[in-house]
Amino acid sequence: MWELCIRYPNGQERALRSYHDREVALKRIDAIYSDGYPMHVAYIVRPAQELLSVVS
Repeated sequence: MWELCIRYPNGQERALRSYHDREVALKRIDAIYSDGYPMHVAYIVRPAQELLSVVS
């Protein structure tokens, strides 16, 4: 799994959507950037982070 994320200037990242195929995620970034490059944020693709369940 791959996550399409937005990265802010302070280094924080937020996952926007998950994809099974990395190439599909990269094409989505290409589509976002086709309207111009946003200032102060970047869109990245990274391996999906596993969610940890908490058992109390």
